[in-house]
Amino acid sequence: MKIFKWVSIPFLLIASLFACCTASFEPLVDLVICVGAIVFIWRAIRLQEYFLAAGFVAIGMVFTPLSLVVKIFFLLGFTCIAIFANLLAAFRTQPAPAA
Repeated sequence: MKIFKWVSIPFLLIASLFACCTASFEPLVDLVICVGAIVFIWRAIRLQEYFLAAGFVAIGMVFTPLSLVVKIFFLLGFTCIAIFANLLAAFRTQPAPAA
């Protein structure tokens, strides 16, 4: 499992270095990097490494072949989901009010 952590992020970052050198194939390379990030997100969630999964979400958002406006709305959506999950976890730990 530690190998997964130490190999996956450098793998995606090294692949991203070559994205600008591919000229006409840049959207395809960005799509491959994005799909790789999605696979790593799925794997990190299965291993309950949520902080690592959040890093892969950021990598996937940077290299997605979607337009900038769509990227911004996706990031806003992920932020709202994260805030909601934190609020839900905080309110579940509080004791019920005595009546």
